[in-house]
Amino acid sequence: MLEKVNNLRRKQIDDLRNAGLTYAEIGRELGISRERVRQIVSGKSRDKKKTTNDNPDALLRTAEAARMLNVHVNTIRRWSDKELLTALRIGPRGDRRFRLRDIENLLKM
Repeated sequence: MLEKVNNLRRKQIDDLRNAGLTYAEIGRELGISRERVRQIVSGKSRDKKKTTNDNPDALLRTAEAARMLNVHVNTIRRWSDKELLTALRIGPRGDRRFRLRDIENLLKM
């Protein structure tokens, strides 16, 4: 699923690049850094940890969910607080965990 998101982003960048925009301009347009634009174009991944679990009931940490949705972890927390994204609370600290299928459903919207 993450690969699908990256391919979509890559297509957006290619279209903007063909329109004559620089990496910096593309970054401003998409809300990412010009360095990240270069990474996407070159095919290098910034993600050291990738979720490869195909189990729809797999639980993801907040950072993993944020990486899949290409948003900041605080955005995931806000969505969880507003109940836009269902979070399971685990452990004595109440850490959030998100089901992979919920993240995939959100990506389909």
